[in-house]
Amino acid sequence: MTQKTINILIVGAGKLGQAFIEALSKNGMFNIIGIVDADTKATGIVLAKKMGIPTGRNWDKFINDRSLDEIIDITDSPEVYKKLLREKPANVDVINGKTTKIMYNLFEEHEKLCQSLKEAKDELETQTWGLRKTNEAIKLLYEELEEKNRRLKDMDQLKTDFVSTVSHELRTPLAITKEGIGIVIDEISGGLNEKQKKILTIARDNIDRLSRIINDLLDISKIEAGRLELRKSQFNISDLIKQMAFSFEAKMKQKHLELKLNFPADKVYIYADVDKVIQVITNLIYNALKFTEHGSIEVTVEDRENEIECRVADTGTGIPEEDLSKVFCKFQQFGRTFGPGEKGTGLGLSITKGIVELHKGKIWFESKEGVGTKVSFTLPKFAEPSLLKEYVNTEIKTAIKKNLKMSIIVVSLMDFDKIMSNLSSEQIDNALKDMKGLLGNNLRSDTGVFALKDTGKIVVVLIDCDTENALKVIKRIEQILESYLSYERLIGKVRLRFDHVTYPDEAGSDEELVKKAMKL
Repeated sequence: MTQKTINILIVGAGKLGQAFIEALSKNGMFNIIGIVDADTKATGIVLAKKMGIPTGRNWDKFINDRSLDEIIDITDSPEVYKKLLREKPANVDVINGKTTKIMYNLFEEHEKLCQSLKEAKDELETQTWGLRKTNEAIKLLYEELEEKNRRLKDMDQLKTDFVSTVSHELRTPLAITKEGIGIVIDEISGGLNEKQKKILTIARDNIDRLSRIINDLLDISKIEAGRLELRKSQFNISDLIKQMAFSFEAKMKQKHLELKLNFPADKVYIYADVDKVIQVITNLIYNALKFTEHGSIEVTVEDRENEIECRVADTGTGIPEEDLSKVFCKFQQFGRTFGPGEKGTGLGLSITKGIVELHKGKIWFESKEGVGTKVSFTLPKFAEPSLLKEYVNTEIKTAIKKNLKMSIIVVSLMDFDKIMSNLSSEQIDNALKDMKGLLGNNLRSDTGVFALKDTGKIVVVLIDCDTENALKVIKRIEQILESYLSYERLIGKVRLRFDHVTYPDEAGSDEELVKKAMKL
């Protein structure tokens, strides 16, 4: 829609009139049809003539113009204003001096605002140009950084591959050399004097040390490359640490140190890689033993709601505060002395941290120089349903890799709600626990057995087992559990149902396998 033009007559052509002429002529809404002032040399008259706007000493020739819409009186004279009101046509408005001053102030503020906006626009355009150039420079730097990062990754991968390859290649000749030295020491190939035995024993010990260095290098390279695989299983960590403690007894006695073990009264089961957990605890106890000359080493296990926490505390030399932030860095060795004695690679704690974090746990140090050190780490616990899913997920990867079939057998307590009303929760829990234990002891060692107490089910996971063999295992399970129920006089009180599902015959993924198993 086209906007109507307002035709204006300005009466008074002083400085204020000049300002109105300048302001209104810039706005397309207004059309000045005339400028009136008795002074023909007034600044507004002079400006109007330059701009081609009609002028006059009186308004007679303008006031009766049919196109006139408004008269702006800038004279600030009451007499002029009254006269204009008498002589103007009825459809024409007159704006008096006070209103014009307000209008002028508004025009002036508008001009200032426009100027400010123009300056801001110019500044914004300058900043935009600068930002565009900066962005282009950052983009170039980012591309350079990406390229350098890619090269560093390639170099790091070359280093990892080199370490891994060399380490593997060294293992075989070292093993052959150690075996040969062992044959000579054992005098299978002929007698030796004491000096010869001593020299060969030193050589064998150094081969063992070199083997440990190679194993550490292999472990750290696998961790850094993300190729360290975990073979998880469920086990009691307290029992594991007790067994490991025996291997340190001789060295403890030799240094007159006391080994303290603090475990919960109940068994603490976790789902982790047994060998890797042994490696973690061995590294921590070995470090504590190496830097402790008097006092004790204490190993503690705490059972928490969602995790277990293990601590190895000693009364040794401690670590200076400024070195605590570097304890997990590669090749860091604190308090190392020259001369004889056991030496490490400086990789043990880096490997320990990598293993703990691979298990989704955390590890940290607390130490005070001259007082001792405490290393703590956590490992997550799993509820049976989560544990089952984790176990199936791990094992199905093995099945896929080796092109094997995998079956899940579900043993359900029928009419579980009715059983819960007839037996106490303790009796049900004990029964499920006993049945789980029996199946774990009587089936193959690589079989996973899980008791789901909330649903009254026992789930058995069988690797390398097709449908035909799963049915055979079900018969074996049925015999074991029927004997148990008979012995516990639960025949009639507890009835069992047996179902199974096989991957990939009836389920194409771990998610589908677990879902189908839970619906059985």
